[in-house]
Amino acid sequence: MEYFEKSLDNALSVMVANQLLGQVLNNELKPGDQVVESNYAEQFQISRSPVREAIYLLTMEGIIERVPRKGAYIKGYTIDEMKDLLDVRNSLELLAVERLTKPSQEKMLLDEMKTLVHHMTIVDDITEYAHLNYQFHYLILKLSKSSVLTDMYSKISLPLLRIQVIHFSSNKMIEKSVREHKQIYSCLVKDDIVQVKSILRKHTEDVIFSVKSKLL
Repeated sequence: MEYFEKSLDNALSVMVANQLLGQVLNNELKPGDQVVESNYAEQFQISRSPVREAIYLLTMEGIIERVPRKGAYIKGYTIDEMKDLLDVRNSLELLAVERLTKPSQEKMLLDEMKTLVHHMTIVDDITEYAHLNYQFHYLILKLSKSSVLTDMYSKISLPLLRIQVIHFSSNKMIEKSVREHKQIYSCLVKDDIVQVKSILRKHTEDVIFSVKSKLL
């Protein structure tokens, strides 16, 4: 799965960034692991420049952090920081939903959401499911037609993706998530804004509890 889009100008750096991110999400690279430019340049048989650009890209996305005079490391998040990220997502979603009057009229976005829900029911890969989950919640923001809300959500997307991979570590959690997302979609189709907000709040509370129980 590619998370960053390639162009003619950045194909190598994006390739490396996607590989590194995939290793983080699959837990091959763990918080605190050092990312050494020369090692990845040798692994991919490329110069260090695109590796440096990939590290910069992932630093901007909250996946890597640079430690002065020491190097680049996979960024770790405390449980409180993860809770803050999930609370921010929930706040953005609630702001978006509060702007809606007739979401049922947004047929194209709801059709896209319906397709995502279908894929969520059949996918058998945790990382892929977490990515579909991110796309679903992004569509909730898009329904608001607010570029400010969608841009803010995009800025925390990859740290959120890491949290979701932790949360969806069992089939039971995925099955519960699918049910909740089906409910959200159904309520949007019915213009039941009050119920959508209620489900989103409970959904966030459940994810926070799940992540805490797995990491404590």
